[in-house]
Amino acid sequence: MPSHTKSQPRPTAALTRVTQGYLALMCSVVLLLPALSGYEALGRCSFFVCTGISLAYLVVLLLAALELAITGQCPLSVQLAPLAKCSTARICFLLYGIWCILSAVCSPYDRVWLGSSRYEGLCFLLLCLLIYWTVSSYGRWNTWLAYLLGTVVLINLGLALAQYAGFNPLHLFPPDVTFHDAFVLYNGRFLGTLGNVDLLGGFLCLTIPVCYGAFLTSGRTPLLVFLGGGALLLALADVDAGYVGLAGALLLTLPLFYSRSSLWPRGAQAVGILAACLGLGKLLYADREQPLTLIVSPVSALLLVGGIALSLVGLLLARHNPIPPLQQPPSKLLFHCLTMGIAVLAALGLACVSLIPFSSGPLYELNQILHGNLDPTFGSGRVRIWQEVIRLIGEHPLLGGGPDTLAQRITFTFSRYVPEVGTTIEAYVDSAHNEFLNIAANLGLPALGFYLAGLVCWLRSLRRHLSPAVLVLLSGTVGYLIQICFTVSCAALTTLFWIFLALCEADINSQTAKEDIST
Repeated sequence: MPSHTKSQPRPTAALTRVTQGYLALMCSVVLLLPALSGYEALGRCSFFVCTGISLAYLVVLLLAALELAITGQCPLSVQLAPLAKCSTARICFLLYGIWCILSAVCSPYDRVWLGSSRYEGLCFLLLCLLIYWTVSSYGRWNTWLAYLLGTVVLINLGLALAQYAGFNPLHLFPPDVTFHDAFVLYNGRFLGTLGNVDLLGGFLCLTIPVCYGAFLTSGRTPLLVFLGGGALLLALADVDAGYVGLAGALLLTLPLFYSRSSLWPRGAQAVGILAACLGLGKLLYADREQPLTLIVSPVSALLLVGGIALSLVGLLLARHNPIPPLQQPPSKLLFHCLTMGIAVLAALGLACVSLIPFSSGPLYELNQILHGNLDPTFGSGRVRIWQEVIRLIGEHPLLGGGPDTLAQRITFTFSRYVPEVGTTIEAYVDSAHNEFLNIAANLGLPALGFYLAGLVCWLRSLRRHLSPAVLVLLSGTVGYLIQICFTVSCAALTTLFWIFLALCEADINSQTAKEDIST
């Protein structure tokens, strides 16, 4: 099999360059530009910007391939060969797409093509699959993508700090409305360029683990700035699903990273920065009446001081560690010990939550659930939503109601009287607040089965190809998958998630091709 040297570029090099340009736009412009429309039109603007750029990418990709074929530089069959590869994950996701089409065609509801309020209709679902297929064929992960995502984090942090202090930069809120008017003058909480804090939390669950993994594998100091900025932003947003997603990503990928003991110094620096910036964020306080100030609590002080101390220890250890971290092979014994340690800690944590009589908050709700008390009000009403969605799944178990039709099927609303203004705020439910229940209700249980099978096959394909790029992307993907069990999605984040899946597969394909050439 011939290899391609520097003087003989790969046949798909031009298509790879087009794809890298698309990835750059998705990691920057798509996450920032829609906010200029203001929060009232943000969801619609985000959808059209994201889909517009994605469609333009597919068109440019096709034109680039045709140009190379017409000019005789490379046959079209050679350029399109990567698209023809059928991994088990691709097959499962292809079946998922076919079932989406069946669900839409057989749906008794309207607006299945573009979707309802969330714009997650059939056209968008198929576009995501096309993006997954093309990016996994021509995309390549590079650390500069983490820099772009980190830059978006810092821009959001600056904007969020101003909003938290009571200002309205870029006039994202309507006149005379600020962040601290949440649940009083408007329903929900909005912060940064992504709008709803739940969406911001989802973005951070993708980005913080990516910057964390990129720092561990590359050691580039600027990534610590992005890491700390993301932690501070998450503390300002104060999203429980974001905390759970971030903690889950760090814990579940811990054995993969730290089975190399030479990575521990970098890990201490990264975790220390994360803890310190979370603590700093918890020190900040402001509300409708009180301007931005500092309020010290035991938790915030412990996180801040402990984080600084841990990062300093990591810095000292790194200076005295002569082994380049990634040149040390992972230890199977250390991997299994770390895995067992996490399992034991998780069991002890659940036991403590079960035994300690919490009075309120998420830990109180978890305590009650462990004791068999599943109150519909838990999770800010999510339990009630999940119970209703499970009932709706039973109505159309095979094909669901159709893409993005849940809002047309759920009949109840959440209402709350606001004494400050003497009005009642009503909230309509348009999502299951759990991506897997959302798929089952909208597309049917077989679609959920194909989707989960695709994820399982994708994970299995990573086992023997844990390159630095795969580890980085896996961290972000795990964080997103955990938090999406409790919250909502949007066009930009869903597309980024599929891109992360695709880039992992692309890296595996690249490694496999190199192994084939060497043999």
